[in-house]
Amino acid sequence: MALRCRVFRGLVKEAEEDINKFLMSHEVRVLHMAQSESGDHISVTLIVDEPESLPEIGL
Repeated sequence: MALRCRVFRGLVKEAEEDINKFLMSHEVRVLHMAQSESGDHISVTLIVDEPESLPEIGL
């Protein structure tokens, strides 16, 4: 298990787009999500589990 933490900050729409891009481009399982707001900006913290990479088998 490889736990990672990612923080996304910005305007709500920008943070949403960045989170969607991250989730579409990485094979992860979200274990925890936290959010905080300040004015019109948002911070979203994701704690994710990345699958352990499997060794490539050369034929």
